[in-house]
Amino acid sequence: MHGLAKDYGDRITFVRVNIHNPNTRPLQEQLGFGTAPEFYLVDGQDYILGFWDGDVTVQVLRQAFEDALSE
Repeated sequence: MHGLAKDYGDRITFVRVNIHNPNTRPLQEQLGFGTAPEFYLVDGQDYILGFWDGDVTVQVLRQAFEDALSE
């Protein structure tokens, strides 16, 4: 995902959800996932910290990650 998994993979777990994969249906329903691409930033207690519908820049995601990690 934009090379961010390489930079943050030791501190953030990245999960790719494919809307066409029935094995990910429970997670899709939990998040309210409906279209692609959608990006969610979820904390360890399943609270959604950020949501982006459609294309999002690396800079926006990096800032969201840094903000989440500094809390």
